Amino acid sequence: MTAPAWPHWARLDAGKFGWTIGELALASYAGVSTVYLLFYATEVLHIPPAWAGLALLIPRIWNILGDPIVGFLSDRTRSRFGRRRPFLLFGAVVWSISFCLLFNQPSVPTPLGTTLLFALFFLLNNTGLTLFQVPYSAMLAEFTPDPRERTRLVAYREVAARVAILLTLSGAPLLLASQTSPARGFSSIGLVFGGVILLTGLIAFFATAGAPSTSPGLEPARHRLNLAPIVENRPFAYVTTAFFFVNLGDAVFTGSMVYYMTEVLHRNASMIASLYPVSSITGIIVTPLWSLAANRFGKAFICRLALGLLALSCLLPLGITPENYWLLYPFMFVYGLLNTAARLLPNAMVPDTVEFDQRRTGERREGMLFGLFVFAQQTAFAAGGFVLGILLAIAGAAGAGHGPARTTGVLVCFTFAAAALYGLAFLAAMRYRLPDEPAAGKLTESQLQGLSNSGKS
Repeated sequence: MTAPAWPHWARLDAGKFGWTIGELALASYAGVSTVYLLFYATEVLHIPPAWAGLALLIPRIWNILGDPIVGFLSDRTRSRFGRRRPFLLFGAVVWSISFCLLFNQPSVPTPLGTTLLFALFFLLNNTGLTLFQVPYSAMLAEFTPDPRERTRLVAYREVAARVAILLTLSGAPLLLASQTSPARGFSSIGLVFGGVILLTGLIAFFATAGAPSTSPGLEPARHRLNLAPIVENRPFAYVTTAFFFVNLGDAVFTGSMVYYMTEVLHRNASMIASLYPVSSITGIIVTPLWSLAANRFGKAFICRLALGLLALSCLLPLGITPENYWLLYPFMFVYGLLNTAARLLPNAMVPDTVEFDQRRTGERREGMLFGLFVFAQQTAFAAGGFVLGILLAIAGAAGAGHGPARTTGVLVCFTFAAAALYGLAFLAAMRYRLPDEPAAGKLTESQLQGLSNSGKS
């Protein structure tokens, strides 16, 4: 039987390029929220750090059901816009508006009221984010059955993410500095980046009009929501666990950096504007190299290598002092080099587990699987804020006084805590095994044809 003709989505055509533009919204949001959100809540809204951590964590609880349900619904959606694209449109609008409100919160007379309102806006923000991100991510598994091509596509998306982080972490400090007060500065951040979310989300929606909505010859999931078979997909469980700890490490590392620079190295917070571009530019340069290495030596092997080295590299700032603070720049080069692979490769491995799930169940459930994957990612970001808030509260790092406890607490968060979390990601990746996976994660032509034709019989 002749394999059906696949659209040329393995190449970076206009539609694929438009899809990668959607990553600009996700990466910009990640950059602003991980660096500034806890800082904004504690220093501008004056929410106690432990309360702020809870306000960032509790709204994620509903996503235990929300993320996989959105994925499940997108699997079953039938519309003239396809399965995923209606969610991209509605999600971008809700997400953009709620993000603006998050940084333009009206004044409330009590700390409890301020905290509750902050949590409400964050809940709305997470709702829009879920509606956009889960279907957006699930589209990756539909573009091509070739895992090598999917790795390259994830590499393109990673480049877009690094560009967005570069522009975000360079532009956000300029917005803060351009205003007369921190409150006005964060208000500008909410308006500008809320607009970025809306614009790039709409570009992704319109550009993917010609994208495939499902793999040829395969039926999407027809049964009710059932997570048990997904839990039984052990490769998916391990790569998702690894990525959970990667994002938790990113949140703690990135969120504590502004405290580390100001409290440990006694530098101005504006140093972020020149520091983070080192990591972002490094990521842009090395992403194609990591993609080539993964396709040559295997995604799982390269992922484990990068995660192990990333955990060890987080201890390097222990040797940096206020006198040699410039060593942060070469450190951020090393961090950017390794963190790029830590984010690139798990994303490239998930579509392989979707194919494995299809071979097990006979159904295409990209939405449900990516819903769980996105839930793990976003929960890790929120939990990172909670963990960081608790650690800072214990050490007195966000309190009124300055002293050894404050400095030590920040240093522990920035080094040992981040290293431990990346180390847990490494341990989870060590358990990842894809049954019957060929060498270097490559599928033969007959296997690719089998995946395309399965479900027809």
